[in-house]
Amino acid sequence: MPNSKTFYLETYGCAFNKSDSEILSGFLKQHKFSPAPPEKARYIIINSCAVKEPTEKRMLWRIGELQKTAEKSGAELIVYGCLPKINSKAISEISGEITQIGPDLGELADYLHLHPAQNELEIPEERANRFISIIPICKGCLQNCAYCCTKFARGKLKSQGIEAINKRFQRAIKKTSEIWLTAQDCAAYGADIKTGLAELLGALLQNRGNYRIRIGMMNPQHLLKIYGEFAEVFDSPRIYKFLHVPLQSGSDRILKLMGRGYRADDFLGLAKKLKKEFPELSLSTDIIVGFPSETESDFRKTIETIEKIRPDIVNISKFGARPGTRAKEMELQVDGAIINRRSALLSRICREIGLETNREMIGKKARVLVSGKGSKSGFIGRAENYKPVLLRKNLLGKFANVKITGARQNYLECKLI
Repeated sequence: MPNSKTFYLETYGCAFNKSDSEILSGFLKQHKFSPAPPEKARYIIINSCAVKEPTEKRMLWRIGELQKTAEKSGAELIVYGCLPKINSKAISEISGEITQIGPDLGELADYLHLHPAQNELEIPEERANRFISIIPICKGCLQNCAYCCTKFARGKLKSQGIEAINKRFQRAIKKTSEIWLTAQDCAAYGADIKTGLAELLGALLQNRGNYRIRIGMMNPQHLLKIYGEFAEVFDSPRIYKFLHVPLQSGSDRILKLMGRGYRADDFLGLAKKLKKEFPELSLSTDIIVGFPSETESDFRKTIETIEKIRPDIVNISKFGARPGTRAKEMELQVDGAIINRRSALLSRICREIGLETNREMIGKKARVLVSGKGSKSGFIGRAENYKPVLLRKNLLGKFANVKITGARQNYLECKLI
């Protein structure tokens, strides 16, 4: 039997999940737990993601592998995070011995007979990347999208107070220069506590220091509501000129079925305003291909909208019905072969646009913050608009002045100046 105070933690999914794991790891170490390899750990914890059907399948396969490890060593496997709230039955079918706990640190603390977790923002987190700090600003959302199952795991909007976030932020900038503010919908922040994202950013920017803030995903209708006050504070050079705003479809009919709460023209107008006020903005968006009843005409409208917006990054998802969602029960599910064809076509168009927007950076000067290693070699810095820039020199944790000399599909090349 492994030492009772050892744990192994494996993390999947979004920045919020990564933040959850950093807090969870810090909490366990507060209680004298030590990390260990899975074959030597008393508790094997997998922080799961289930936002998409392919992701869930990978999760279930990995859970099966970790359960085999647990059975051999006498450890206990705990599936933490979103999957237990979304598809508990699928986990139980792997083994009835698996412990399932949703994304709730207090529940995990109770299960392990530890003192209740205090405000999560007060726990000294264990950062996965020592050059980046991730701060969750709110949980849940105000949406009720027909395809989304994350709401079953994260629930309704619950914002952290500005004072608590600021304390965590002040700790973070003493150790790191890149700060991610994360949420299911950053633009909805504060709607439940009579404040807002602009007010939060204004408070954080009062802190002196040489740092940059990356704002997480935000839904367009909530960004539109706060646009004026947000644009004022977003102008700060200490905020990356990068936004992740999901479109999901260019068809108003499909957007209505999805329950998104805006029209394609609303998104177009927002994108135009952003590009006009912040010409260097890097815009990321999401598209779901093959939502129930999507026709060729609907899909063509999505292509047309993407060609007008010209986003730098497009995350394309093939529709897969998720448990408990309205979309799962909708009629006229689109054939998989049609979804694959449409996805391939849209992917090609988006790759071309992304490469073209990267090429527009060639010859420009940038001040990059180096915060990670390249996938194969070199080091990755982020320009003012968060575009990744490959450097050959190890300047991790530092700022560097560069000139962009080349553009690839997923990154920029440069020389130091």
